[in-house]
This record gives sequence, C-alpha cells and structure tokens, in this order.
Amino acid sequence: MKFLHAADLHLDTPFRGLSGLTPALREQLVTAPLRALTRLVDLAVTERVDFVLLVGDLFDQQGQSVQAQAALMAALERLNTAAIPVILSFGNHDFQADLGRWHFPANVHVFGSQVTTVTLTTAAQERVAISGFSYAQRWVTTDPIADYPVKTATVDYEIGTLHGQIGVAGDHYAPFNVGELLTKRYDYWALGHIHQRQTLNSQPPVAYPGNLQGRHRGETGAKGCLIVDSQADQTLQPVFHTLTDIEWADWTPNITSQETITRSDLVHQLADQLTLSMNTGLKLVTITLPASLRLNATVELALNQGAILAQLQEQAGEHWWPVAIEQATTTEVTPLFGINAATWQQVGDKVVTDQAVAELAGKLLDEDFLNTALLEDMSPAAWQQQVVRLLNDQYHLTMGVSDDAD
Repeated sequence: MKFLHAADLHLDTPFRGLSGLTPALREQLVTAPLRALTRLVDLAVTERVDFVLLVGDLFDQQGQSVQAQAALMAALERLNTAAIPVILSFGNHDFQADLGRWHFPANVHVFGSQVTTVTLTTAAQERVAISGFSYAQRWVTTDPIADYPVKTATVDYEIGTLHGQIGVAGDHYAPFNVGELLTKRYDYWALGHIHQRQTLNSQPPVAYPGNLQGRHRGETGAKGCLIVDSQADQTLQPVFHTLTDIEWADWTPNITSQETITRSDLVHQLADQLTLSMNTGLKLVTITLPASLRLNATVELALNQGAILAQLQEQAGEHWWPVAIEQATTTEVTPLFGINAATWQQVGDKVVTDQAVAELAGKLLDEDFLNTALLEDMSPAAWQQQVVRLLNDQYHLTMGVSDDAD
C-alpha cells in the first residue's frame, strides 16, 4: 500500500506585507500554492499511490476565490482520471457549515463534522479504513479522539486523519495528546494544522507533513507532502517530497566588522554573497546582519529606514529576493516597568491566553481577513511573546526609555 499525505494547502494565501515586489514576482508568489498543488498531483500519479489524504485547510479562508476553487477541482479531476481516490477534510481556516454546496468528482470522499470512517480496497486487495472529520466552525474546542473507532481485525490498515494540535479541552484546534491517539491502535495518524513538518511518534507514525507552501518568513525551508509506503513487516514509512519552487529562508552574511563600510559596499557584498549562496529555485530571504558588524550612523540610518533593502532589491538575482534586512542584537529587551523576566512570564501565562485574546477581539474574529491576519494559528506562547514585545516597545516610546539605558 502506498498513499500521499498532505495538509494545509492554503490555496488562497494572500502573501501580505511584502514591499517592493515587481508585478511579475508578485504573480509568481501568489500562484506558488497552485503550482505546488499541480506537482502534488504529478507526484501522486507518478508514484501510483492507492489514495490521497488532504487533511484540512485546503483554502486559506472560509470563502474562496474562483481561481482557487477551479485549481482544486482541476487537481481532483486529474486524480479522478487516474483512478486515485481522495479523502479530504476542511480545517479551521476553510471550515464549512454546509458541505452540500460542493460538487466534487466521484473519486472524492469528504468527511463531515462528525467522525466517520470510509473503507477502501487497494490494488493489492488490502482493506484500509480511514477515519476523520471536518470543521463546521472556526474552532473545535473538544477533544475529538474518543469518537474515533479502535482498529478492528476486519481491515489490514487503519488510518486516522486529524486537523488539530496537542492541547487540552478548551483549546481551539481539536486538542489531543499522542498517548490517546496510540490507544486506537492505528497504523498511521495523518495530521494537519501545524505548518512545520514533524513526527510526533515514529511507529506507528503520527506525522504532520507541514504546509504545501511557506506563507510568510516564519515558515522557512522546503515544503511539500509525505509519500507513505507499507513495509515488509506491515509498518508504514513516510518519506518527504518537496513540491515548491519558492522557499522562505533565513540567512546571515559573512561580513567582518568595520565602521568604515559604506552603504554601497554593504549592498554589493550582500548581493555577491547571496548570488553564491542561493542558486536553485527562488528564495525569499530574511537577512540578519551579525551583531558584531559595526555600522556608522549614516549606514545604520539607511538600514533602519529600509533604503538598503530597497537598493538590494534592485540588484536581486534570479534565485533570491530580499524581504527584510535586520541586525542581530545581543541586548535584551528592558523588562516592562522593571518587572523581571520570570515574574512577567508568570503573568503572561495567566493573562495572555487564546481565550483572553478571543474575548477581547470579539466579533472582529468573525471577519476572515482579520482572523487570518491576527491569529495565523499562533500558540499561546507566541501570543505572549508578541504582547511582551509590543508592550515594551510602547513603554519605551511613551516614556522615552531606550533599550540600552542604565
């Protein structure tokens, strides 16, 4: 048995917040998830998989563009022509209260809002049971695992699909723990929702494939899907396959410390090193200058005002485009109002929570574009980090306190 496991296609990703893009480059970026989807189908056909699993967030939001819908339907129809079944679910970004409005090809099975099971027979006459559900609303706060059946002897393989993340009841995204997944005795858990590829358990595999295309500079590296193949001992082994031609990357140049470096010299050194380092595909690069690099006041001002970034973008090569230039710092953020880090962490743990943010945001989160921009599936820890940074920034601006003050 062999199948393809993908999740978090986010076909309508807007790629906001990027400055200086040429129209051609913007078009190349916006259509990147669609090209990755085409490669996904190519891979499924080439590998002659028995079926394809798409585990939530096929689209970036509840409402979709005509272009994104057409791309998905075309991909599913190609798989239908190749006689490859597709089992899919909707997630928290593209939750669907009314599945009746969709008219998928005959090869597609869509999970509803309750956990159900579909059984397939592979070309080798293996019986495979696949269980899962779709989001009918933005958040699923109850642990759904109790509703998944335990594997029975009537099938050769049992697979669970789940768009969610580790957590406790009350968390927003179908909270679960690995231990309870293993009690179902499944041969594979096909997860979605977390955009970083990772394996939570090796055997049986409990795996996130990561998203199909990096959506912002926090999602670096190769993106794609997993091809899962059965072994001689009937275990399942996932192997990652890259599907993207555009990747986000973090990069630090090798520049020695010198106060005499000019703006022009800095730009040229960055461009030359980027051209040597980035020589395949297209990398959207966040550049971090080393903290040891001392810049004179003129160059530092140009850096902070974005002038160096704009100048470097004018020299961008075929395989790289700079999205940001920052300088690493060894200076810690001044604790807010003199509160030490340990105390602030305790406060953050109690105050800055998903529930508190949701209550404060209220009806604003009912708007898809605001929900996407504000939440981005951030964990409570990420929320806390952002709130601490913003409060400190505001405090320093208001009180006139600099980070390097005594």
